[in-house]
Amino acid sequence: MLLPVGAICIAYGVTGALPNVYPADYVEGYYPLFLLVMLGVYLAVTATACFVPKLRRYAVHYAYLVAAVFLLVELLDVLTLKTGCLLLPFAPSPDRILEAVPKNIEAYATNLAASMMLLAEGVVIGLVTGFATGLLMGWSKIANYWFAPLLKVIGPVPSAAWLPIAVVLMPSAHLAGVFLISVAIWFPLSLMLSSAIRSTDKRKIEAARVMGASEPYILFHVALPAAVPDIFTALFMGLSSSFGALIISEQLGVKAGLGWYINWASQWGEYYKVFASVGIFIIIFYLLINVLFKARDRVMTWQKSVVRW
Repeated sequence: MLLPVGAICIAYGVTGALPNVYPADYVEGYYPLFLLVMLGVYLAVTATACFVPKLRRYAVHYAYLVAAVFLLVELLDVLTLKTGCLLLPFAPSPDRILEAVPKNIEAYATNLAASMMLLAEGVVIGLVTGFATGLLMGWSKIANYWFAPLLKVIGPVPSAAWLPIAVVLMPSAHLAGVFLISVAIWFPLSLMLSSAIRSTDKRKIEAARVMGASEPYILFHVALPAAVPDIFTALFMGLSSSFGALIISEQLGVKAGLGWYINWASQWGEYYKVFASVGIFIIIFYLLINVLFKARDRVMTWQKSVVRW
């Protein structure tokens, strides 16, 4: 459990002992501070884990992984700032990456807000249209007849392929981005929901009809609850695809967003900002997926999903 503490101490010792070579006059400020903060955090976690069994299991289980991450970050520091084996501007040091956010906090806050707004709009539209299409296709043979070809033609096409068409057809780049994200959500949700509704146990449906239940009641109280596991699987697939659609749409169309900021920073050769932006994307996407799976575990207390996170 104390292995990460040792790794952090090694990283701090190495970065303090080795002189800065590339560039020689560079003074590290953020990376040593980051290591000290992480050391304090992990010592606090270790102390708390002594009294919390569940936290202790997590700390022991992930000790090797956390230690390896800190050692790899220090290896990057050695290969860049300490030796110059990896050259600027394409391979910035950890200190350079860490300083990007506090020194450009306003730009990151503005672009992150724009990205989250675009993602939220696309996800909401994708959820509404996906649920509507999935319910209709799963319950109505007529709706399935008309929507199934559309689903098979549009759905499997990657978001990147739709981008030129979306930019031409939509009145603005923002709406084109919303379209790409909503399609990424709509396709798996429509497919999984309609399949799950059609696969509902016929005996349960017949039993509900015998008891006098109406068709809408059977749909929303029998078929839809049975489809909940497939809905969460579809949301996982769709949300993952929507992240890619978000970055693609921002890099090639909209005027604000982290994807746009990555493209702008790379054009100016400021790759430390690119690395920092990618790191923010990783954290945000990881948290969103975790929220989804926490919601799944709360809703589906009776069943473990096939997709684990």
